[in-house]
Amino acid sequence: MRCRMQPWTFLTLLFLLGLSLAPVLGEAPNSGPPAASPSTEENGSPEKPGTAEQQPAPDTRSPEAKEPERPGRIDEGPTEQSAPPSGTRTDQEKKEPAQPVDEDESGIGSPSEETTSELPRALEGPESLLEYLRSPDFRRVMEAVGWSALLILTLLLSIWFITYIFQRVYSRLEVLADRLATGIRFRNSEIIQASTLQSILRGLLRLIHLILNIVLIVLMADFIIGLFPGASESATAGVIRSSIRAVIATMVFVAIFRGVRHGFDLLQRSVPVLQNRFIPNLEFQNTVLLSRDRILGALQIAIQALKILVLIVVSYFYLASVFGLFEATENWASLLLGYAKKPLVAAGTAVIQYLPNLFFILVVIVVTRYAVKIAGFLFREVERETIQINGFYPDWARPTHKILTVILIAFAAIIAFPYLPGANSDAFKGISIFLGFMLSLGSSAIIANIMAGVVITYMRPFRVGDRVKIGETEGDIIEKTLLVTRIRTVKNVEITIPNGAVLASHIINYSTTVARKETDGLILHSNVTIGYDVPYQKVQEMLIQAASAVPEVKESPAPFVLQTSLDDYYITYQINCYTDHPDKMARIYSSLHQRILDAFNAAGVEIMSPHYYALRDGNEITLPPDQLPPGYKTPHFRIQPDKGSGSE
Repeated sequence: MRCRMQPWTFLTLLFLLGLSLAPVLGEAPNSGPPAASPSTEENGSPEKPGTAEQQPAPDTRSPEAKEPERPGRIDEGPTEQSAPPSGTRTDQEKKEPAQPVDEDESGIGSPSEETTSELPRALEGPESLLEYLRSPDFRRVMEAVGWSALLILTLLLSIWFITYIFQRVYSRLEVLADRLATGIRFRNSEIIQASTLQSILRGLLRLIHLILNIVLIVLMADFIIGLFPGASESATAGVIRSSIRAVIATMVFVAIFRGVRHGFDLLQRSVPVLQNRFIPNLEFQNTVLLSRDRILGALQIAIQALKILVLIVVSYFYLASVFGLFEATENWASLLLGYAKKPLVAAGTAVIQYLPNLFFILVVIVVTRYAVKIAGFLFREVERETIQINGFYPDWARPTHKILTVILIAFAAIIAFPYLPGANSDAFKGISIFLGFMLSLGSSAIIANIMAGVVITYMRPFRVGDRVKIGETEGDIIEKTLLVTRIRTVKNVEITIPNGAVLASHIINYSTTVARKETDGLILHSNVTIGYDVPYQKVQEMLIQAASAVPEVKESPAPFVLQTSLDDYYITYQINCYTDHPDKMARIYSSLHQRILDAFNAAGVEIMSPHYYALRDGNEITLPPDQLPPGYKTPHFRIQPDKGSGSE
């Protein structure tokens, strides 16, 4: 099977080849005791090999001209130009006096006189090179190079084999993907599509493939570096190791970066699929505050912002980790980590130190919550009259529960206030004083209405559903709060009255007497004025008959009539009747007046309105034509002439 090599793998192999030669070209081999270097004879000629070692002749130079001995200096062996024998002076030295060599405190000569080159000493001359080629150090280096080549070949075969295995796995995954027609479903909704699932599995396999190759390359690089004598402790080896770690960190960063990006993209694509099933409209009292589309848009924006934030954090820590691998940029890593570490440590320390206060606040919240629940349970039972308290009416239960809830919450807030974050700071105190000042200035009317609402609650002048008259407003109570009272009139008009105005006005309740068992009901009354020429017994009979004909009027007690006044031209009669329907007062009055008209018209009695004056043509009575008495004739005016008057 054909196996393609990735570009990064090829570059890594080239890097390893260079790595195998770096210890040879960049560092000297392990410097043990030097080989027997040729000594010089007294006449300056090199000593033949195999001759006995001779003591150098004493130096006849003055102490000032003597070259200071440099500790640690290794005999460099013969060079292209042979050095003069020990104890002799060259012509140049004879002509010019020797200059003293400045020594530092350690006794080592100036760096210009030392061999500072990083090239091996074996490259300084042909003879040294030949001797180095015969030395054991060279044999060890060549063995290391051979082993390095063998290891690189093994690495190539391993990478090829792993790639071959994963290509087989990829092909099997394609076959398996064709068989899987559906993705992951939840409650009949496809959360992850089949194509997305295939992409996730393929990405995981590629990540595993990459990790295996990286592990092999890292292990092989460390092993190759350890093969060369002295290379493990050299600066070049440290740089190489740091570079390898930087490459690994970069690969991991790229994998995490791509994984985070694709993961958030997958999440953004999955949100619209769950829109209709798992994202409802946000409603409050049958009013849609936020629709599904707006919630979906907000989720998309939040996911995108979180994606950018995570990518920035990953990139930030990647840069800090890479800078920390190299000695030259280690300070940069410390700065970057410090910028992120200081606020995080400060925040974490503050959170840890605040935990006891937070625990105390949680205890206060839990105790207050259960106290409110217990109070609510007790007051609900009082409202249902399951629990009866002498002098405490059931309709007091709900408002008392609300007042007690406010008191408990205020008490809990007072206790927890000193334990809030920054409660002792001047800014927090200043804001508290400012808010208190604003509330004291702008809430005087609100406080007055609240206090009036509390007083009205315990006065019990009315309940919800009662027919009342407050001032000039008459209607049914539909809502009663600590701030306002709402009334719906007979014309279906809703009127809101502040509790301060309710408390300052007189209140007429038409429903209270009906609710009480000791009363006979509400008495409705209406006035009628009839002239003196009609007997009052007849008028009372007609009024009682008319009131009894109204369906909503009670038969017992029976209606009764009162003669309220005797005026100049008429008598005022008042019909009174009992009813249990105060909410139908307008309809009852209309029906009562209709029945009174019918009764009086049927009896032929005129209903004289106040101050009724008439000089009627023909002196005809004011009755409907169909209700006139049989054979009725309009009486004439009886005019008699004055007997004392006459015409002249």
